[in-house]
Amino acid sequence: MDKRSSIIGRMFDRIAPTYDLLNTILSFSLDKTWRRAAITLLEIRAGDTVLDIATGTGDLALPAADGGGKVVGIDISRQMLLRALGKAEEQDLLTRYSVVQGDALSMPFRDETFNSAMVAFGIRNMNNLEAFLAEIYRVLSIRGRFSVLEFSLPERSLFRWIYGAYLTYVVPIIGGLLSGDYDAYRYLRDSVTGFPVPEALEGIMKGQGFRVVLSMPIFGGISHLYLIEKR
Repeated sequence: MDKRSSIIGRMFDRIAPTYDLLNTILSFSLDKTWRRAAITLLEIRAGDTVLDIATGTGDLALPAADGGGKVVGIDISRQMLLRALGKAEEQDLLTRYSVVQGDALSMPFRDETFNSAMVAFGIRNMNNLEAFLAEIYRVLSIRGRFSVLEFSLPERSLFRWIYGAYLTYVVPIIGGLLSGDYDAYRYLRDSVTGFPVPEALEGIMKGQGFRVVLSMPIFGGISHLYLIEKR
């Protein structure tokens, strides 16, 4: 899979108009509950500055901003960011949410800028996990926490087979039909099946200096939630 930022950015620009709708349909609306869990883990306090990586249309950032944090979202896709800002304006959150178009592997922020960071369904799109985590480590303050929500594959054989069939056949067809971009949803399938298993990802996180506070499968393992801390 080609995960160069230019390729990923153009792909998400193309699917931006139907992105929220397809997230809701393909996850049966469960993604909203999972995102709230990722935010809750950070225990954001009033005045905290939070970085939302691969902010997309703001579905993780805006609830965090509404809860009292000051959130900065970064994303490679301009079309996603425009939709995120539109939603922030509708929710009267523009004073608490700002965006930057840029590459998460080389972020335009000073060292130790953020109290915490978060990413939902975006870490698997990073071309270099080690470099990405090193950037997160750099911009987080000491003891800063990073919550990661990402798709995974169930461990139980029957559920894994059922979910594998859904991911392989249903997701690309529904995603392609509604978005008009079959390649993007074939990429989604391949990026999930080709992503490191939780134990391997935890090892990469530890290798970059983080302490793994929590690693928890969600809904039978189709998603996974991590909380890591800068030492």
